[in-house]
Amino acid sequence: MSVICVLYSSNTTYDSLRGILAMAAAELDRLGHEVKMLDLLAPDFSARLNALLPRKTETMALGFSGIGLDIHTKDGRLFWDVAQIPVFTWFCDHPCYFAKRHGLESRYTAHGYVFPDHAAFSRDHLSANGAVFATHMGIPDPGFFGGLPPEQRNGRLIFAKSGWNPLGLERGWRKTMPPKLFALLFDAIAEARGKTCGAFPKIIVDVAERHLVYLKPGGDLFNVILTRLDNYTRGVRTREVGAVLADYPVDFIGGGWSNLDVSGRPARVLGAMTFDAMREGLGSYLAAVSLNPNIDLSVHDRVFFALGAGTVPVFDANRFSAAEMPHLARYSFGQDTTSIAAAVEAVLADPAAAQAATATTMSELYPRFSMQRSVQDIHEITMSIAGAAGAGLLPAEPVPAGVWTPKQAA
Repeated sequence: MSVICVLYSSNTTYDSLRGILAMAAAELDRLGHEVKMLDLLAPDFSARLNALLPRKTETMALGFSGIGLDIHTKDGRLFWDVAQIPVFTWFCDHPCYFAKRHGLESRYTAHGYVFPDHAAFSRDHLSANGAVFATHMGIPDPGFFGGLPPEQRNGRLIFAKSGWNPLGLERGWRKTMPPKLFALLFDAIAEARGKTCGAFPKIIVDVAERHLVYLKPGGDLFNVILTRLDNYTRGVRTREVGAVLADYPVDFIGGGWSNLDVSGRPARVLGAMTFDAMREGLGSYLAAVSLNPNIDLSVHDRVFFALGAGTVPVFDANRFSAAEMPHLARYSFGQDTTSIAAAVEAVLADPAAAQAATATTMSELYPRFSMQRSVQDIHEITMSIAGAAGAGLLPAEPVPAGVWTPKQAA
C-alpha cells in the first residue's frame, strides 16, 4: 500500500476537478491506500507537501489536467525530481491545450489521459518521457450517486453542459487572427465536420498545405489551429443538441444557455450548478444527455457517471460505445439532429426498456470499466512502470555477464 497525495485546486469551474478527484481518492482509500487531499491554494499546502518527504519511497501524487504537475523549488528545479516522488497527471483535455505541460520531461512524471485518442496524439507528436498512458475515467462506485428506484425518478432528462456560442468565437477570431490563418482554420473546420480528433491532425496539415503553410502536428502554430477547431466544432455540436433538447423535458445545467428560449416548452434552463450538486441529483433523473468531446475510443465521464447512478445515458455513439455498450445503441445518436430526437423519444416512449438496457450495460461493464480499476492502474503505472520505477525494469546488461566472452587459453 502507498501514501497517495491527491492534488487539486479549490478554484476550478463548478468545482468539478476536485469533485472527480474526491471520488478517485475514495476509491483509492477503499483499496487500502493512505490518501491525503492537498489543495494547492491552501496556506498550508507547502508544509503538507514537504511533510511527505520522509516517506518518499512509499509516496506518489495524483493530479488532474496538469494541476500540481509543474511545481518548482525556489531554485527553479521541478519539485518531483528533487523530492524523488512520482506524480501521475490525469489529463482530460486534448494535448493541444497547454501543450508544454504534456511535453514535460522527468523521470518522476507520468502523463496519463482519460481518452486513449489523446494519449495517441501525445505519443505521436509530443513524446514526453518515451511513454504515455490511457486510463478510462470509469464508472464510480454507485454509492456516490444514491440512484433512486425507477418508480421514484422524476421522468426528466438532464443535460449538464455549458452552452458555447460559435458565432461569438468566429467574430472574435476574425478580429484577432491573421486573415491567412483565419481562412485556413475555417477551411479545416469545414472538413472536420462529423469527424473525431484522431482525424484532425491530417485534416489540418492537408488544408494548411493548400494554403502554402506547412505545419508540424504538436507545434505551436499547429496548436493555434487545432485548439480553435476543437472549440468551434464542439460548440456547434452543443448548440445543435441543445436546440433539439429544448422540445423535450430536459433540464439544462451550466452557463451559456440564457439565450435559449424555452418559454412554453417542456425544457428548463436551471443555470450553473456545482459538481457535487449535479452528482447528488443525477440519480433522480430518468436519463442524462452527454456529448463526447470529439473522441472515438472512450466516452465522456458523464456517460460513466450516468451508469453509476442508474440513469439512462443518451449520448453520441462512437467506436467505443459500439463495441462495449451495444444495449444502449437505441439511446445514442449520430451527427444528424433527427437521430438526437429519436434517441430521446426512445427513452421517453419506454422508460422501463431504457432502464433495463442501462442495468444490463452496467452489469457488463462494472467492474471491468470501474473507476476503482482505473485508479488501480494509475497506482501500478506510477509506482512500478513509469519513470524512475520503470528504469529498474531494464536489464543491467544486454546478456548475462560472460556469455559472449571467449574462454581464456590454458
